[in-house]
Amino acid sequence: MMPLLYFENAMGRVLEHPNGYALIRYHAGKRTLADVQDLLTNLGRLLQKRGWFKLLSDQRLLSPLSEEEQALILDYWQARQFMFGATVGAVLLANNHNTRLSFARVREQAHGSLRYHQFDSELAADVWLRQLER
Repeated sequence: MMPLLYFENAMGRVLEHPNGYALIRYHAGKRTLADVQDLLTNLGRLLQKRGWFKLLSDQRLLSPLSEEEQALILDYWQARQFMFGATVGAVLLANNHNTRLSFARVREQAHGSLRYHQFDSELAADVWLRQLER
């Protein structure tokens, strides 16, 4: 079974993965702060609708995050942890070095609100996510 598209905009796609987690595939190119907010909002809706706490974040094509985008993402995950508990993620790191640095800054400030492991392949990430239990 293939993942089902749940939401898409200039930031990326949010998909429902049949193995029980949300899949985010980030797009390359320009986006607005509203695009980032909309993607996060819809990701949260999917996680809540399904009762999921796991996600796979495919950042390979993502361009660097602005400071405003970093702040928005950090605020989102901290608020989500407060309301629903921590989300666990598998991450396929961005090809762009500056994008990796911008996500590292978010992670450093997140203080455990988003716990994740980095993977080189989607298959390895999927195997890891499937074995997780709350």
